[in-house]
Amino acid sequence: MAAKSERLNLRLTPAQDTVLRAAADAHGETASEYVLRNAVEAAQEDLADRRVFVIDEPAWHELQAVLSSPVSVPLPMLKLLSNPSVLES
Repeated sequence: MAAKSERLNLRLTPAQDTVLRAAADAHGETASEYVLRNAVEAAQEDLADRRVFVIDEPAWHELQAVLSSPVSVPLPMLKLLSNPSVLES
């Protein structure tokens, strides 16, 4: 794990502080650990959910080539997809 060298300061109301500390305590974490873990998880979800990506022209052409290439489906997958679903029975 990388050494922690950065700092982030937050201002919060007494009610927010109480809720965060209670939740952290319920998870056996310090308030800082709890806030950091949840903030990083939320940030990762936000970044994974992005809808717009900016790429340069060579990367765009490479992406188009990959998307235009024929799909190779393994035989076991073809067999699986050709059988009726258990939900269709």
